[in-house]
Amino acid sequence: MLKIGSARNAYDLLGLPRSATSVQLRARFRQLVRSYKKELVTTDLVKEERFRELTNAYLQLTGPGRREYDHRLRQSRGQEQPEDLLSRLPEPRLMLVQAEAALVRRKLNEALDLARAAVKQDQRNADGYALLGDVLREQAKYDDAFTMYSYAVQFDPGNPRYWQLLQEATALREGRAAPRRYARERPTAFNRPAISWVGIGLAFVLAGLGLLYARLHPGDPIFFHVPRHLAYAVAAAGCLLGLVLAAAAVIGPFDDELVWYQIAGFGVETTPVGLFVVPAGLAFFWLALPFYAICAWLDEHVSLSVVVALFVCGLLCIASALVGPPEARGALYALGGNIAFFGFLWGWLLGSIRKRVFEH
Repeated sequence: MLKIGSARNAYDLLGLPRSATSVQLRARFRQLVRSYKKELVTTDLVKEERFRELTNAYLQLTGPGRREYDHRLRQSRGQEQPEDLLSRLPEPRLMLVQAEAALVRRKLNEALDLARAAVKQDQRNADGYALLGDVLREQAKYDDAFTMYSYAVQFDPGNPRYWQLLQEATALREGRAAPRRYARERPTAFNRPAISWVGIGLAFVLAGLGLLYARLHPGDPIFFHVPRHLAYAVAAAGCLLGLVLAAAAVIGPFDDELVWYQIAGFGVETTPVGLFVVPAGLAFFWLALPFYAICAWLDEHVSLSVVVALFVCGLLCIASALVGPPEARGALYALGGNIAFFGFLWGWLLGSIRKRVFEH
């Protein structure tokens, strides 16, 4: 694997991309804490250096200062260690951190005592009531868990996670299956809402219409008998599809996938894929495929976003050759992917930095 140094920031410590949601951050933190030996006492765990690093990263990214931290991270080129927030936590919040660690390590009674003590000191702490609900739910005390989640919603009604937990507790009380958790906060290529696929379908239709228009109005040849308007249409189609796929979150953010490349869940940063794929795709598109195959093999990880990008640009390359004039067909098969890839990259970048209009 192409490792390039140790963790440089809070995202590196948790092994998550910079687009990670609060749900992904919580799930990853709990996964890492679960790996500690159960025999280790929770009060000793809080003194352990690695645990403190992970907790500080988690607190940094789930607290109100995340936006400011991301700004400092961009200015420092990704080298900004999280602050030592754990040492500055008030007593109730520190007890909740300990209670969460005890919960994920299956020390339920200890977690229950710590969470209750924290709520006793801060009786309007929504996080404390939610954590109490988590512990009681693990103990199969669904009525009590429902009550705790109700308090969490009461003190923080704008938090969608608390509403989700309350719905799950309601279903469990009634003997029904709990609804799928946090689907709204975990966008993937396979769970996008219907409006996203409608938008993507329309984008493909517009791209096809653009190619057909260029076939009827080809314009003057610019290189190797390739018509000017057809080249423009291929670049525009690539840009449109890259924009829509990124806006719909079918492909990940541009910087996560190509610039700050990181394998989520492994905690290692690797040589950026863009360093290999982008120059190869712009120089000769078909070279990008073996180049990326080598990268994926070395990293032991395949990025669905990069695969989708290469697949879409390959389709546009073949489509441009089919609608182009016979004398330009060979050139379009060889170089049409370069044009499509150039446009796709710009669309991908724009779709990543603008508001994701298809997010639900």
